Amino acid sequence: MAYRKEDMTRVVQAFAHKRNEALGRAKARMEALYREHPEFREIDSALAKTGMRLVEEVLKGKEGITERVAAVRAENEALQKDRADLLALYGYAPDHTEVQYECPLCNDTGYRGEKMCLCMKKALAQLGLERSGLAPLARTQSFDTFDLKYYRDGDRATMEKNLSFCRQYAEKFSPLSPSLLFLGKTGLGKTHLSTSIAAVTVEKGTEVIYCSAPRLFLSLSDEKFGRAPLIPSADIHSAELLIIDDLGTENPSDLNVNFLYSIVNTRIVSGKPTIINTNLTVKEIKERYTDRIASRLLGEYIVLPFVGSDIRMQKIGL
Repeated sequence: MAYRKEDMTRVVQAFAHKRNEALGRAKARMEALYREHPEFREIDSALAKTGMRLVEEVLKGKEGITERVAAVRAENEALQKDRADLLALYGYAPDHTEVQYECPLCNDTGYRGEKMCLCMKKALAQLGLERSGLAPLARTQSFDTFDLKYYRDGDRATMEKNLSFCRQYAEKFSPLSPSLLFLGKTGLGKTHLSTSIAAVTVEKGTEVIYCSAPRLFLSLSDEKFGRAPLIPSADIHSAELLIIDDLGTENPSDLNVNFLYSIVNTRIVSGKPTIINTNLTVKEIKERYTDRIASRLLGEYIVLPFVGSDIRMQKIGL
């Protein structure tokens, strides 16, 4: 996925700031240690000199080099032991003066070699969630907060299966995961479970775009007519996981039908998973979006039926 330039700039700056903060804190701890216990400065100075002496011994030639290098290394190890013993004596952790990065895999650079570190991918994905407006929702809607008590009898059994399936889907998510179609009336948990999937996959570093159908099609329309889109179409087509919420609530138009066909077909061809939530029935999907879209949704997606009574209404006693 091609990350948005502004997101990359923001995250790179944040990582640079975070790394500099970690370096600054380590330096401050070192300076405080030197002030309170000057013997550490003497030991560190001696350690630095053993490093230079190793180079000098190598440059002297091969004769006796093994013994000479071994002697310098033994001195270095003795100094390091003295330093560690002093840290323990004064009640400091062994790594007290070391730089303590937030991510030990990349040392807060955001990269491991030439590859982007998982921590940076997660930061970029989180920005995408915030931009879509999903972030506040994800803080309260998770698999753990999905309450099955609102479903009765056979409906509960169906929803238990849906919950288990979605949890496993999120935990095992990969670029080869299947696409999902959540079908059911309003208030049955479709948004809750798709939000839960988004939150878990983002934590794994997946690049997720989550958007309501009206906002998604408005963004595509803006781009088509030369206005700045909320989400570029290239990102919609290439996202590792695209989640479209409330399909069927957008304005009915031939243009939006064409947008939907392009998204569905392009992502099927490229093998990229998509999750679509809709209150529409199978019959309504066929009538609204034509058979060529309906056949792809019903034939290429795993369909999960959401059943029961509107949970929002139950919560307010209606």
